[in-house]
Amino acid sequence: MIAWVSRQGSVVIQATKDCTVKTVQKAADLAVQAGGRLSTDSASNYRAVKGYVHNYVNHTQKEYARGDVHENRAECLLPLLKPYLRVFRGINKTNLPGYVSFFQFLRNFRYQNTFEQTELILWAALDPTIASRARRGEFVKYLDHFGLLQTAIN
Repeated sequence: MIAWVSRQGSVVIQATKDCTVKTVQKAADLAVQAGGRLSTDSASNYRAVKGYVHNYVNHTQKEYARGDVHENRAECLLPLLKPYLRVFRGINKTNLPGYVSFFQFLRNFRYQNTFEQTELILWAALDPTIASRARRGEFVKYLDHFGLLQTAIN
């Protein structure tokens, strides 16, 4: 899992097959605006990511935050994902991205009431463009209906 959390609170979580430099670079390119700022730990696969202002903390030297450079938001998000996934009792690798994408949706739209969330879900499910993209394995990053969703390819 790779989790990207913006300072404004929006979340992008990606279920990946591995955590190689190539995979992390592709994940960053999908989730983060070009030239944006990244804060990660000092793992070599994160340090190799290009195209962003990148700061990192070094956990091996017991550094967990340095000013506003930290990864606490992403580290706090993944423990919320585990109990959510646990209720499914065994997840097929092909279904994992769908479960993770729905968790991402719930996190990004958690301040909307149930009726507003249901409207967004129905709109996305019934829109033939979005439905066909979902069948191809793409995901909806933000909703652009009502000015809320923008799509991204995973």
